[in-house]
Amino acid sequence: MTAAPASPLLSWYRAVKRDMPWRRDVSAYRTLVSELMLQQTRVETVIPYFERFTAEFPTVQALAAAPESRVLELWAGLGYYSRARNLQRAAQAVALAGGFPSTVEGLRALPGVGPYTAGAIASIALGLPAALVDGNVERVLARLHAMPDAGAALRRRVWEQAEAAVLAAEHLEVGSAGDHNQALMELGATVCTPRSPRCGSCPVATGCEGRGDPERYPAKEAKKASPTVSATALVQVVEGRVWLVRRPPGLLGGLWEPPITAQWLADPGESVGAVTHVFSHRKLIVDVRVRSGAARAREPQPLPEPVLTTGAYVEEAWVPLGEVEFRALSRLAWKVLDAARAAGFSSGTTAEPER
Repeated sequence: MTAAPASPLLSWYRAVKRDMPWRRDVSAYRTLVSELMLQQTRVETVIPYFERFTAEFPTVQALAAAPESRVLELWAGLGYYSRARNLQRAAQAVALAGGFPSTVEGLRALPGVGPYTAGAIASIALGLPAALVDGNVERVLARLHAMPDAGAALRRRVWEQAEAAVLAAEHLEVGSAGDHNQALMELGATVCTPRSPRCGSCPVATGCEGRGDPERYPAKEAKKASPTVSATALVQVVEGRVWLVRRPPGLLGGLWEPPITAQWLADPGESVGAVTHVFSHRKLIVDVRVRSGAARAREPQPLPEPVLTTGAYVEEAWVPLGEVEFRALSRLAWKVLDAARAAGFSSGTTAEPER
């Protein structure tokens, strides 16, 4: 029996799809890793992280058995570190079960796996007719069907259309759900972009109801203002070593940084400027201070409490400057260190810091 011809969208995707490492050797594990890394992060940023991560943890069993500290080190810089912890927890669940679940419902039960990620693994790696919706798919389908909705109403309608589109693709070409879903994502990322979409290059432009005014869709939700939080960071380098502390569980839990706290530090040093870091619902403004080395307090002092979490720092270390890059540091920590470096601060000459 001759297979039915692919749809224009599938034909377009197979001709122009970008070369990505997770598309070369497809597996449920590699799809899980790539999709969690790609959440809130650009493809260009993810590729080297994915390659390093899967080189060190080539199987789900290797990731399941790895020390969390090493997982965080390889994730450092991607942000949203709960994704890394959930990824390892999911790997541990899969390893314990002896393999990945074979249904969307089973995949949804894995830590950190929501409807989108479950749909990606099911369709791309397992060949199941499962739908998915990310930001790109939402934008493409909202424009194709000129959806005037926003918020929850939009998401509900988009999911309905995504599920119907997958079934139509499977009817046209059995086993095409994975390519169909990736085609929608590719279209949103490269052609049907948020601004100045290239409608003349779109393989489904003739049937697009929003083509005359594509940027009207999807409708924008009113954004709530993010509260601003102030903090102080202390950078001190003594004889080629920088003082770093490790955060407790919670926001950025387990990561290292110069102390960044809302508490006022004794002898806080000289201010060299401020850095801004935006979390999902908060904006943090950090006054970066440097100190050439105050004498250590006569009595041991407790470590301060990091900003935006509960509980004191759990560990401290004097880290040689050449080894800092091998620690798990957040983007916020690097911003603080870069601000100190830009101010010309590199080393001190006295003993450990007063706390």
